[in-house]
Amino acid sequence: MVGTLSDRLRELQERNNWTVADMAYRTGIPKRTLDKYLLRDGASLPGFEALCSLATGLGVSLDWLVFGADAASEPIELIADKSADSVVRMFFFGFLRLSQEQQRAFFSGEEILGLKPEEWAADIGLRSGEEAAKLIREGITKEALLLWKDARKERMGEILSKRIGRFAKSPADPK
Repeated sequence: MVGTLSDRLRELQERNNWTVADMAYRTGIPKRTLDKYLLRDGASLPGFEALCSLATGLGVSLDWLVFGADAASEPIELIADKSADSVVRMFFFGFLRLSQEQQRAFFSGEEILGLKPEEWAADIGLRSGEEAAKLIREGITKEALLLWKDARKERMGEILSKRIGRFAKSPADPK
């Protein structure tokens, strides 16, 4: 949703079944002032401090509140994608190392290396979150994330072409 700040405030109000009084309590902004921010036509625009109080009190990012979900969502998706990619690679290479060093079975019933799927999911999710926080702390830029995404897309295209090439060769073809 792009819309206006007023649209986003009304969306939050409706989605959470909040009254204006609920929003006032959460944000510390007087109800009469919030009423002016919520108007469909001619809504007042809050100052910076009020925007910060709205974002914090209503549990949304300042970027989303001011610019809309589209403005903030792409970098967030890219950070999540890159952090998940990094963690999955770490687990994959750990599996490879274990299989080479210990020659042990990975699967036993419904477990992988003695862990249930939900335990793997929890661990990978936690580590992905930590990786995402690290990327943010280090100040990764949207441009750097887009370059990474393009490079990965190119690499995946190469891998797919090789797979298709292997399947396209007939068994009698020695090449």
